[in-house]
Amino acid sequence: MNPIKNALKTLSVTTTNLIVALIFFIITAKITNPAFFGKVAIIQLLEVVTSAFFCIVPTQIITREISYLYARKEIDKKIVEKFLSFPFLVLPVFLILLLFPNYVKLAIPYLFLYLLNTVMIAIMVGMDMFTESAITGNLFLIIRWGVSIIAVLSRNIYLFLEIWILGGIISVSMNYAFLSRKVGTLLPSFDFAFLLKHFKEGLPLYLSSITSFLSSQGDRITTAYLLGSYYLGLYQFSALVAGVPSMVLGALGGVLLPTASFYKALGSDEKKMSSISFRVLSLISFLSVIISIPIAILVVDRFFPDYEAGIRVLILLLLATTLSFPVISLTNFIIAAKKSLRPFLVLSLLNASLVLLTSYLLIPRIGIIGGAISQVIVSIISSSFILVYALRASTFLLGRKESILLAMMPLIGVYEVFIDPPYLDLLLLLFVILLFKFFKILTVDDVKLIQSFLPSRLKFVISILKVII
Repeated sequence: MNPIKNALKTLSVTTTNLIVALIFFIITAKITNPAFFGKVAIIQLLEVVTSAFFCIVPTQIITREISYLYARKEIDKKIVEKFLSFPFLVLPVFLILLLFPNYVKLAIPYLFLYLLNTVMIAIMVGMDMFTESAITGNLFLIIRWGVSIIAVLSRNIYLFLEIWILGGIISVSMNYAFLSRKVGTLLPSFDFAFLLKHFKEGLPLYLSSITSFLSSQGDRITTAYLLGSYYLGLYQFSALVAGVPSMVLGALGGVLLPTASFYKALGSDEKKMSSISFRVLSLISFLSVIISIPIAILVVDRFFPDYEAGIRVLILLLLATTLSFPVISLTNFIIAAKKSLRPFLVLSLLNASLVLLTSYLLIPRIGIIGGAISQVIVSIISSSFILVYALRASTFLLGRKESILLAMMPLIGVYEVFIDPPYLDLLLLLFVILLFKFFKILTVDDVKLIQSFLPSRLKFVISILKVII
């Protein structure tokens, strides 16, 4: 289980998604009307609803359990078959979509395939099958965004969905073939006691995903309700651009749960694992913020001048999602250590309430910047909550180096918000490098550990890291 190689494989899928989806949306926006664009957005929203509401056994639980079994060489195909069964159990719930417009009805087979594929990927990454999941993930995205351009050109939403269904069938079939080759021919095995056990264990995460859906969309809903579609467009555009760094970081962080579970099953200390992960991710997050903000401002100024009014919103949202990432990633080690997940339900309820309350209070007074401030507030509270719980659960050790990095997060945020012009970020970049070097945030042993996982083509990274140790 090599976290760096696996992160690169996952990053390839994220990169494909960013490039192909960007081309798709530019073409769609240029040659179709808002009504067609809105139908595409509804299908995407149904995907989010499917992940939040219909994934009754959270994928984190599936990946953790499979990773433990894989590390101990105890993978049993019966366990895999039991996890694969629950998408079939929730299939009847999709029939509620028959009450909606015709094109939404056609989405039922696609959403089922989407859910089944999500479960398969969770199983595959637990068994270190990142290469296989990257192959099917990239292929699906090319069909989803690339081939469906044909439907956009003909302005045919039904053809659009048929292409997505085809992509789902191909992706599920390939993943099924990969899994069958690994553990044997698979058939869904309906063990209600097994599923109920894991549903109860993952219930806090399941409910958290539902409330997270509300909290992530609360600022958008409030903006649309109070300010109208124009300001929602500004806000949504800013959110999409601001979310690019966190998408890339998410690809890197996506390997933490299977890796932590795998090595925890082999007896590794989660405190040491979480510490080095926190320090490395802090370096990447800091550099991402410092580099991304000037680039984002330049892109908006040069290519999207109509959205310049949302630049401040973009900066705040980028800071909220990127700077907090090292702390949020500690959640993976809590789950891998099989600590209680109930606090995450409390956190998600708190986040949803705060987003709605602060958005409702701030947006009428200061406009869309109020929605961004709402997300910053929630990010600070979430990070603080997770940090405290990780310490109490003994899955993270707050030493001198970690404390310095935690102190740097709000300082970088304040600097980026209040310091102009953007070219002064070069000073901040130099300061971060010197800080890592002066306080020896990364040690020689850390670099040796990273080097042991690096593929040969990336050995130059070690030369860069040696500059700051």
